[in-house]
Amino acid sequence: MDDLTRLPSQSASVLTSSGSDWGRFAPGTLFAGRFRIVAPLGRGGMGEVYRADDLKLGQTVALKFLPDHLAHDPARLAQFHNEVRVARTISHRNVCRTYDIGDADGRPFLSMEYVDGEDLSSLLHRIGRFPQDKALEVARQICAGLAAAHERGVLHRDLKPANVMIDGDGHVRITDFGLAALAGSADNVRAGTPAYMAPEQLAGREVTPRSDIYALGLVLYELFTGKRVFEAKTLNELLALHESSSVRTPSSVVRDLDPTIERAILRCLERDPAQRPATALAVSAALPGGDPLRSGARRRRDAVT
Repeated sequence: MDDLTRLPSQSASVLTSSGSDWGRFAPGTLFAGRFRIVAPLGRGGMGEVYRADDLKLGQTVALKFLPDHLAHDPARLAQFHNEVRVARTISHRNVCRTYDIGDADGRPFLSMEYVDGEDLSSLLHRIGRFPQDKALEVARQICAGLAAAHERGVLHRDLKPANVMIDGDGHVRITDFGLAALAGSADNVRAGTPAYMAPEQLAGREVTPRSDIYALGLVLYELFTGKRVFEAKTLNELLALHESSSVRTPSSVVRDLDPTIERAILRCLERDPAQRPATALAVSAALPGGDPLRSGARRRRDAVT
């Protein structure tokens, strides 16, 4: 059975602060003479992530390591370096910051911003859909973070609830740029998570900023309804649903949903990329209370903060 939420090439996200009982480093381990390991945070096909104290700078960070069997794989190392190179071009309060890349004791690692919170996927699983007013706050922040990436020419290519962190104050960070690419330079179009791919990406044709907009629509659908657009157990079943099924309206799941929200989501989910909003800021502006002029002003402020 195909895994529709993870592919072998997917990298680990910065997950929750709850940790688990797995991991190659015991709490208290001193790594690279600088980082004191606190707890494991998350694990994926492309890495393990730990909370650590940076003793040199006196702050908490997240460290991401390649799995041992990939630590010397040239292709994976190149992807690891690309993650840092791409992510460091984006500076925005709704994007998780990537600090640097290093190597100690033969272990390549990335240092990143530590987000003390929970990913959106876990939250939706635990509490169900968000109340509409709270969902709007989260939606606008996701739009702002994605817009910041696109403005730097970066395609995320793996936007999904598991890669959206929400901290204890309700602030959103988009995480995991392990599969990100500069627009026009993506060599493996179908790299990513099938359940959150646009139709053109699933078909292997192309990936553009509007492919990310489709993924944004899928995330917003879950945020406001607590349900996925397509429920499939295999990749073939997912492809069949894309080909034969129309998108069920969010209001068929949540009957009192604001029609403006529904229209914004469904525009993101148009099969034809040209029919989708051109930018994530346009999606934000289309949500209730959205103001295109205000969105533009906020974008300019974020560029200098």
